[in-house]
Amino acid sequence: MSDLLIIGAGGHGRVVLETAELEGRWDNIRFLDDRTDVEMVLDHRIIGKMDDYKRNSKKYEYAIVCIGNNEKRLGLIKEILKVGYKVPVIIHPKASVSKYSNVGYGSVILAGVVINTGAKIGMGCIININSSVDHDCEVYDGVHVCSGAVVRSTCKIGGLSYIGAGAVVKSGTVLKDKYVLADGESV
Repeated sequence: MSDLLIIGAGGHGRVVLETAELEGRWDNIRFLDDRTDVEMVLDHRIIGKMDDYKRNSKKYEYAIVCIGNNEKRLGLIKEILKVGYKVPVIIHPKASVSKYSNVGYGSVILAGVVINTGAKIGMGCIININSSVDHDCEVYDGVHVCSGAVVRSTCKIGGLSYIGAGAVVKSGTVLKDKYVLADGESV
């Protein structure tokens, strides 16, 4: 068991906190956030501002960035790696992740997600509730696959892309970096 520092105490940070608790591998979980109106989030202390990650690197071996903005999240993950943090993968116990898939550090796999055989999920991705990434897909760094979205087989999703809630990416589709697929749309 280890300590975990969560950078970002908003909605996504709270969801990741609960997921990390359910994993059962963390003794102590704390937050960094720029909020000044609260000191505790879901019974866990906010111990400093977002940029205080440098001064906490000796106290916390592990840190994860929980910011919804893809570019900011990925950029901050790269910064905390330079400082020396280990950046874990957080996987909800009610997700189904193939042992023949690969999930990059700093990625979060939430409840109800299915990641199939041969799928590759990059660094700092959010694979949100009840979404799926089918076999042999490549989801590059910093992508957010929103709630209920379906990425069908052999797709390539460019870095920093956003696949909206309930959207469908048809089999074999290749999407460029920073692609935005709106909620409910298909491509």
